[in-house]
Amino acid sequence: MFEDYYKILGIDHHASPKAIQKAFHKLAKELHPDKTPNNKLAAEKFKKITEAYGTLSDAKKKNQYDLKLRYGAYASFISNARPKQYTARRRSPVSPYFYRKHLVFSPRIKMWGGISVIAIILVVAITTVLLTRYNASFDFQKGLANYHSKHYSSAYFNLKESITPLNPYLAAAHLLMAEICFNQQGNLDQTRSHLKKAYHAVPSDSINARLLYLEAKVDYGQGNHQTAYRLFEDATSFLPGFDSATYQMAEMDLFIFARFDRALVHFLTLARNNPQNHEAYLASAYCHQKLEQHEKAINQIDRFLLMRTDVGMAHYIKAISAQALNLREISCANYLEANRLGVPAAIDSLNAYCGMSMTR
Repeated sequence: MFEDYYKILGIDHHASPKAIQKAFHKLAKELHPDKTPNNKLAAEKFKKITEAYGTLSDAKKKNQYDLKLRYGAYASFISNARPKQYTARRRSPVSPYFYRKHLVFSPRIKMWGGISVIAIILVVAITTVLLTRYNASFDFQKGLANYHSKHYSSAYFNLKESITPLNPYLAAAHLLMAEICFNQQGNLDQTRSHLKKAYHAVPSDSINARLLYLEAKVDYGQGNHQTAYRLFEDATSFLPGFDSATYQMAEMDLFIFARFDRALVHFLTLARNNPQNHEAYLASAYCHQKLEQHEKAINQIDRFLLMRTDVGMAHYIKAISAQALNLREISCANYLEANRLGVPAAIDSLNAYCGMSMTR
């Protein structure tokens, strides 16, 4: 009689090797001759479970046994006729449970399977990158809008959310955060930190110019005038026509370094870049006067006075240069106008040069 070893061990026909071993050990402990001496029935059962375990724990024996259990008299025929391996295209007379273990795929199928897996991974990776870039760009645009609306706290938050290596505006984001830290919070350490990160993001020339300009302002505020001046120069080299940096250099040459010739060059550049920049004409006139170029000083002041006549210092500068050129009438008229517009020093010149008796 053909015995069911699975039933003897009390397990399912699809039990795993581990489950088979566990069931055998459990029964062996209960039926072992040492525990049941002189018990023939227990000895017979122990013999059967040992025989069952010996068959089911051996893969080859188990395979033969499973065939016999399923197909009975035809088992030997099936065992001899069945190929040892199957390709994916050939049907097996064995059930899918047994057949699955012996599947062998052709190289072509393996190749296309590998390509499919790689394609799926690439699609997932590219989608992730695109979504990350989109979210970073969206946060940056929100931050930029808030920055221009002067909602600086919200702008800083949005810009911070946009910080990722995949953000195409990474350098610009750090620049704006640096400007907020410097102009709104006065936090120089945070400003320098954002500037450093912006440089590492490989900015464009225009962004680089603004970074150098802001770094120069930080150094200027800390009294590092030489370093600041060099950084302003570097900013203009990245962005020719960067008037803000040119103006800073002009003021430093004029008021800190007393380099009137260099200051004059910068102010004339500003006037050339923007003919409506009346301050550039006034400062140019002052530089010409310091360099004792009085005719040029008067010429620049006249350009200024075409745009504004309400600045007492402009009339005072013109009066001094006119006096140096012995243009008494022009000089005194401008001293009078300077005095009227609130320049205290004009009174001394009116009394000494113009022969008037005026008191402060």
